[in-house]
Amino acid sequence: MANPFIGVRIPPDLEAAIAQRMQVTGQSKSDIVIDALRTYLGLKHGEERLAEIEERLTVLESLADQAESQRQHGLEAAPASEHRG
Repeated sequence: MANPFIGVRIPPDLEAAIAQRMQVTGQSKSDIVIDALRTYLGLKHGEERLAEIEERLTVLESLADQAESQRQHGLEAAPASEHRG
């Protein structure tokens, strides 16, 4: 399914900035405007979202490992009567 089309009027300075960015990056007008809107609206690109999820998963795994280690050390240090239960 094709992306929806919107048309907007922009000031000449924005048009010039877009044209300059197109020459520097080789991106299309649409890609530049989409990137700018995503940034302005606080939406993340797919790659950024994946990197953020991977980072959060790493933190969670570390916390889970720490909790498991603490649990194991707690069981080793507890008297035998506390192991029943």
